[in-house]
Amino acid sequence: MSESGSNDAAGPAQRVAVVSGAGTGIGRAISRSLAADGYQVVLVGRRLDVLETLASESDAMTPMAADLSEPDDVEGLVKRVSQQFEAVDVLVANAGSSDRGPQDTVADVAAHWLGTVRRVILPTVLLEHGLRPYLRRPGGRVIAITSQTANGGGPAAYGSTKAALNRWVITAASDLGPEGITVNAVSPGFVPDTELYGGPVDPTWAAQITRRLAVGRPGTPEDIADAVRWLAAPSASWVTGTVIQIDGGRLLP
Repeated sequence: MSESGSNDAAGPAQRVAVVSGAGTGIGRAISRSLAADGYQVVLVGRRLDVLETLASESDAMTPMAADLSEPDDVEGLVKRVSQQFEAVDVLVANAGSSDRGPQDTVADVAAHWLGTVRRVILPTVLLEHGLRPYLRRPGGRVIAITSQTANGGGPAAYGSTKAALNRWVITAASDLGPEGITVNAVSPGFVPDTELYGGPVDPTWAAQITRRLAVGRPGTPEDIADAVRWLAAPSASWVTGTVIQIDGGRLLP
């Protein structure tokens, strides 16, 4: 796999996107949209059967199972990607969920916070670090999916770790900018059709949240995917180190 990602005499290089947390919800919508845009999409997640179901929709999708909180799994994934593809054009770091354990004792709280760091921060930071040598230069894109809870609301550990990723984006953008690679975050608001909530969302609670949104409706995975598509495109080449709020106007007065 070439670090430069240069084209050869056979024609333009294949465009490759790696999407973590790809099997459901927002990750699934992002994977479908990038495949429709002509990318070969590497679907990454912990459940191979879920990834294979999505990959069956298109020859442009390749499932690769890995637990991105485990360094050995990340190194194995990077090896598989680098052996199969010339370079990675787009990395979408979408994987991440809150630890749902009890918080009754000090030990419970410690386990909850450490578990959330493993579930939210490590999958993004480790995957980007592993694939960094293989991002296309120039022109590579790194897009982290964070959360509006970084600004308040929601579980404290989850929101705090998403806020940490927003800060990480700034450093990564500074590091990679001179090499022609952009790094940004997309911060979704209330999107019920995800596994984040651990099951179906209570309609009464969903209605309460929706009433706070300027646009009067909850978000969809496709709303988030559209923002990712733009950041992945050449037209966004001067956008880096920023967090784009996609939340229906929840933060408006």
